[in-house]
Amino acid sequence: MNTTIENSRKNRSTAIIVDKFARKLYIYQSGIKKHEFDTEFGKNWMGRKRLKGDKATPEGIYLVKSKIPARKTKYFRALLLNYPNHEDVERFNRDKSAGILPMNAHIGNLIEIHGNGGKGTDWTDGCVALHDSDMAKVYNLIAVGTPVVIVGSILDFNRIASNFNLKRIPKS
Repeated sequence: MNTTIENSRKNRSTAIIVDKFARKLYIYQSGIKKHEFDTEFGKNWMGRKRLKGDKATPEGIYLVKSKIPARKTKYFRALLLNYPNHEDVERFNRDKSAGILPMNAHIGNLIEIHGNGGKGTDWTDGCVALHDSDMAKVYNLIAVGTPVVIVGSILDFNRIASNFNLKRIPKS
């Protein structure tokens, strides 16, 4: 994530960071956070996406593969991500070979940042949903090839724990 923000600064480019725990999508321009939007995810948003149909939102480094206009998607507008990427495919194959996933499992695809959000619940099949007015802004700001980093949380566990008065993990 920090590398993506640094590259945005150095290359004077745009990047998206999605923080699942904070439920936010951030747009960085030239390394500076310029926009922040509320998000909704797949029903199993806390977990890492493992296979088709698990309704989990993936975590990793992706690129915007294509922009889908309003007339070509049921979700107002959409940014198709390059999920699964190379790391996702390697992890999927490794888990399948180890028997962690069923041999007939499929990895899935078609993960998007799209509109029709604002429902107040996690409802997607693993995508990132935004309210339509926010999606219109994101769609206009983002180009094909823009990096998208999806993380469980930007904060480390100890910072999250302090926000909830949980026991901190000692540093080793």
